[in-house]
Formats: sequence, structure tokens, C-alpha cells
Amino acid sequence: MRLEKVCLFALAAALLAPATAALGDEHWPGGGGMHHGKFWRRDKVRHRLKLTDDQIEKLEAVLARNRQPLEDMEADVKKKRAALDALLADDLAGEATTLAQVDQIEQARARLGKARVAMLLEMRRVLSPEQRGQLVQLREKHKRKDGGDRASADETEEN
Repeated sequence: MRLEKVCLFALAAALLAPATAALGDEHWPGGGGMHHGKFWRRDKVRHRLKLTDDQIEKLEAVLARNRQPLEDMEADVKKKRAALDALLADDLAGEATTLAQVDQIEQARARLGKARVAMLLEMRRVLSPEQRGQLVQLREKHKRKDGGDRASADETEEN
């Protein structure tokens, strides 16, 4: 029975680990860092993309409309995770109940991920095709700088 609990806990941890990755990079769309995904608030990005005041206002409005629903969905994921933790700690909890809770967490995470992507797509529509391309370039440069892809970054610097 003890090995079963350890296996269930390991399974739950493995399934939930991608939730942190779903948050994205710290300072980029979808990120959870200093600017909480508000890339347009970073001076360097704002100036490089040549964002207009109207675009910044629209990006802020998209974020404002989505903030509370996203926070509610994040809280739901945490609540479901806490319920799973309680089941894993309970020797009397059945395997089927525990696995059903994992399914509930995954469904909640999927809703959250989909809502985040929908918000990012809405933000993307505010930008021109050129600005979107520049944002992608800045993000790739940021990833390389932070060690996201050291090999290709080293090759680029050598050429």
C-alpha cells in the first residue's frame, strides 16, 4: 500500500509539473515574472516595437478583462491540487477517487491554459504583423540569453 501511495504521488507530481512551465518566461506574454506578462510595460520592448498609446491602452484592457477569470482559474487549480494532496495523505482514499482528482486537476489546468492562450491571441491582434515578428525575435533573444538554447546561441555568435 505504501508503494502505491508513493507511485500515485510521483504520478501527480509529474502531471502537475507542466503547470509551472505553462506560466511561461518571466517577462514575456504569458509569463508570471516581474511584469506578469505585461511585455508592453518593459521600456526596451515598448520602444523596440514602437507601441502607440492606443495599443498600450488596448493591451491593458485585454489584461484587465482577463485578470479576474484567470486568477479564479488559477485558484481552482490550486484548490484541486490541495484536494489531491489530501487524498494522497489519506490511507483510506481509494485509487479511483485519487485518479479522478488528477483528472479534475488536468481539466482545470487545460481550461486555464486555453484561457491564457486566448488572451495572448487577443493581445496579438492588437499588434501589427511587424510588431509581432519583432516580439518573437526579442523573445528568442531573451531565451538564448537566459540559456534556453545555448548551442544555437553559441553558433550564432560564432558566425
